[in-house]
Amino acid sequence: MSEKKWQIKCPHCQRSTLINSDELGARHMIGTMAALKDPAHARRTLEDYTIACPHCDALMPFEPRSEYRRRKALAVSRRIERLASEVESITGSEREFHAMAGQLGTIVLQMLETDMPLETLFDSEDKLLTVFAEEIRKTNAEPKRHRAWRWLQETFAIACSGIGERDDLPAAPGGDVEEKRDALLRSLDELQQEQRSKAATIQPAPAPAARAQGSLRFHFKRAHDNNVEALAISHDGRIGLSVGWNSFVRVWNLETGQELPSLKADGSFLTSVIFLGDETRVAAAGQSGALWIWDLASGRVLHCLRKHSFTIFSLAASADGRLVITGSGDGTARLWDTVKGSHVRKFGGFFGGTLNGSVAAVALSPDGAWALTGGGDHADTVKVWDASNGQLAKTAHFPARAVSAVAFMSVRWKALVQSGSKLCVMDVTEGRIIDRLADSKDDYFMGFQLASGGQWAAAGSGAEVCVIEIGADPHSCIRQRLRGHEPGMSVNACAITPSGGRVMSGGHDCSVMVWDTGL
Repeated sequence: MSEKKWQIKCPHCQRSTLINSDELGARHMIGTMAALKDPAHARRTLEDYTIACPHCDALMPFEPRSEYRRRKALAVSRRIERLASEVESITGSEREFHAMAGQLGTIVLQMLETDMPLETLFDSEDKLLTVFAEEIRKTNAEPKRHRAWRWLQETFAIACSGIGERDDLPAAPGGDVEEKRDALLRSLDELQQEQRSKAATIQPAPAPAARAQGSLRFHFKRAHDNNVEALAISHDGRIGLSVGWNSFVRVWNLETGQELPSLKADGSFLTSVIFLGDETRVAAAGQSGALWIWDLASGRVLHCLRKHSFTIFSLAASADGRLVITGSGDGTARLWDTVKGSHVRKFGGFFGGTLNGSVAAVALSPDGAWALTGGGDHADTVKVWDASNGQLAKTAHFPARAVSAVAFMSVRWKALVQSGSKLCVMDVTEGRIIDRLADSKDDYFMGFQLASGGQWAAAGSGAEVCVIEIGADPHSCIRQRLRGHEPGMSVNACAITPSGGRVMSGGHDCSVMVWDTGL
């Protein structure tokens, strides 16, 4: 049976194209990312299923109700197919329950496609779950703790989310979803005004020759008992964080050089640390696989979140700090709600891993809509995920290059990928390299960190700290080389303020250094 295709005609260039479901999804992703450049277009994206023309990239609506609903049903169908393959490896009563859950999931799809009244649909859901729960209870098991029962509930949630596009659905009630939508629209208006103001006041950057060489402000010797693994610095450069081979986050006043009370995590050593949102909270993770969140002022633990089965190697957060993504040695990446203290989803499906091997690098777009994961067995893979549903959008390969850092740039559909001595710009919508920002044969970057403003980055290269200007010539983008760490001791952790004026560095000499760059 041939795959269904659709004939579309662009109202802008008047050209017709025949596309299949995969191409349709790709054009929708491209259209969404392109629309976010312009707040006015972004409004339409929120209200319609928008795609980009394959010829001229003009944006247009496409079957906003029926197509969205069909894609939801297709997503559930694929999850059921994956479950069916996993059932073959399950034995005993658990296999029987998973097989039953798969059969009920198929019924869910059939119900969704019948356009039955909403009340009947909800009643049917209750009946199916009740019958299944009774079967589980016969084994003296608690239904809510049974994996097959939870999977069936999730299947219902995904399938029934499609009814949000049905014509017979009553007006959406006021609440969290509508409030978020209104808040986003307001922020788009503010962004538009901000863009106009910046366009009127932008000043040319000083010539590279006029830049200062930087000076050492503080040197915290023996900041940790072993290697300094990760650093974070506040936007104003006043507070710094460091973690090493112990269970403490050390907090530094970078104005006075005073050490502030540390943050304590139970368990073994920490590997990653970041500020969240307005920087009143801190998140860190490490060998135990737990994500710790503290209130910085009081040092109180707000949440300790556990799902990973191995060391967490990388952390990233949305701009407001509500969402955090973690990458682990167990091959998975997970999304967390730091306000509710809850696990949102695992990327890569219900049973499958995110990557074959450790997830060495993660990134989350400022609005929390898209996620990137890097690493794997061959350490050469970057995957692009839709953070709203955990679906894989694109996969990019960087042959013979170990991907050790990924970060979203100021332009939302571009991401920076650091592999060895190379800094590459990846088009997130297409999963391919479109530019190179650095390509040095003499440097091998470690501890790379892109500042939130997207203009500056810092990285270790041997015992030196490199201050990198993003967008400069690839062969002269290193504006400063800061020297102070012990020779032969690698710098493997860096942090930099958005203005590039202050840098933190740490490494194998167990010390943390604070630099004023003069930029």
